Amino acid sequence: MSIRIFLADGTPQGLRIVTRAGWTGVCFAFARPDYQKVRTREELQRTGVYILTGPDVEGSNDVRVYVGEADSVRTRLDEHHRSKDFWTDAYVLTTNDSSLNKAEVRRLEAHLLILAQEAGVASIDNRTAPELPFLSEADAALMDTYLEYWLDLLPLLGVDIFEAVEETVEVANEAPQAQAQPEEPSVTDEKDRPLLFLKTTGIMASARDESKGFVVYKGATARKRAVTMASSYQRLRDQLLSNGVLAPVADDEFVLTRTYVFESPSAAASVLTGASRNGRTEWRTSDGTTLKELQAQSVAAPPSSAGAPDDAEVGEDEASHQLVEPAPGESVAGQLSPVETQEG
Repeated sequence: MSIRIFLADGTPQGLRIVTRAGWTGVCFAFARPDYQKVRTREELQRTGVYILTGPDVEGSNDVRVYVGEADSVRTRLDEHHRSKDFWTDAYVLTTNDSSLNKAEVRRLEAHLLILAQEAGVASIDNRTAPELPFLSEADAALMDTYLEYWLDLLPLLGVDIFEAVEETVEVANEAPQAQAQPEEPSVTDEKDRPLLFLKTTGIMASARDESKGFVVYKGATARKRAVTMASSYQRLRDQLLSNGVLAPVADDEFVLTRTYVFESPSAAASVLTGASRNGRTEWRTSDGTTLKELQAQSVAAPPSSAGAPDDAEVGEDEASHQLVEPAPGESVAGQLSPVETQEG
């Protein structure tokens, strides 16, 4: 697939318009301070779905989200601009040809809210959950395709609140008999990431180092007593305790109540051990290989016999991100930032 991010203001912090080749859907992403300027665009008067995000100051998550739909997105955003305080960024999902109707966007809104609730990454600001409206089988299939495509676009804009973290290895953390020889599930999907373990007194955790972050699975145990650690890790540990992600299960242990994505292996190791740790040397595979050694092996491996793809062809799961340099005297406003991939 070919996805393009258009920098309407010439800066990545300004209005971004994201499209996909051969598809009429479009996503507008902008910060709240830019809304007064963005609202003048004709596209915001169309039928569509919108997502508002911001810090979750009073809730149990880092992010708060509101999902809505409207016949005229601008009219509804005007209301939220006056009445909702929490949001700092907005994402409008509509089409270039005004082809969406009320029932279709209500279906998209309902599905997005279900996904956000299942992911558990963000606190939901919506007070009610809309019911799925009736659509013909063909129209429902079309909206499912729209949803799939939009879910491909949103992570490019830093929106990952609709993606649930798989909890496929709970047993490795929860079953005592698995601690000596944790069951390592076969990894056959596109991630193909090895399962990693952190085992020491009072600690048994399993994780994977993924593109979204360092994923530690539900059921991991953590040492209750904390010693010296970096202030940022201490704040994170305190936050996880306050929102219930870490909970006491014994006099000297905490347990991870849900799968959690840490920013780094070291952050995960430090929070669980209660002390500053180098995650690249603490996390190991079942045969004792450290994450650091795995990473070294990955760059030491010989290149594929097929060779690197040439500039004209980009293989599956590979991407290029290019910003076009302006000619002398040319403005960068309206610059295209294409993200190109091709499906094999």
